[in-house]
Amino acid sequence: QDEDAGWSLSGSMPKKAAKKADEPAPEAVAAAAWECPECAQENEADDATCVACEFERPGGAAAQDEDDKFKGFCVGLITALEDVAGKDKLRELEVDVGGPASLKIVTNAPNVAVGARVVVATVGALVNDVAVKKASVGGVVSEGMLCDAPMLGWTGGGAGNAALVPDSFSPGDKPPPRRPRMDGK
Repeated sequence: QDEDAGWSLSGSMPKKAAKKADEPAPEAVAAAAWECPECAQENEADDATCVACEFERPGGAAAQDEDDKFKGFCVGLITALEDVAGKDKLRELEVDVGGPASLKIVTNAPNVAVGARVVVATVGALVNDVAVKKASVGGVVSEGMLCDAPMLGWTGGGAGNAALVPDSFSPGDKPPPRRPRMDGK
């Protein structure tokens, strides 16, 4: 499909539709104090939520809940980006999602760049009750899709722009329940 065929951010789903993986041992995740991405409060290693604003710790225990609304969603780090030949708005991304292999994702989101941390819906994740599938977009296979703020239920952030998260999130972390501050405060 090409970008004119009604595809969303990655082309894996029509616009109209809008892991239980091996995780590090809990003691490895909770080994160090952490800074809240929402308010920059320094928190103790064993705090699951921020003591100042109650923001959930990135990758915290609640993120392991198999029934949460972000099952199949994770933070990804864009490691490579190139334009798709013959397609004005499409870009092919290499995205580190914390697993053994990076994902190739095709997107038309204008705000992506190498080094950006984005929210990824992996194959099988439900976005607006429709499962994300591996799909050919502009002649390139896309192994997931980037999410925008409305897809995640976040307020703020525009439709069509990739949902960004701060550097305090690692590849593979669950996305936060609401849009985090990006200004470091």
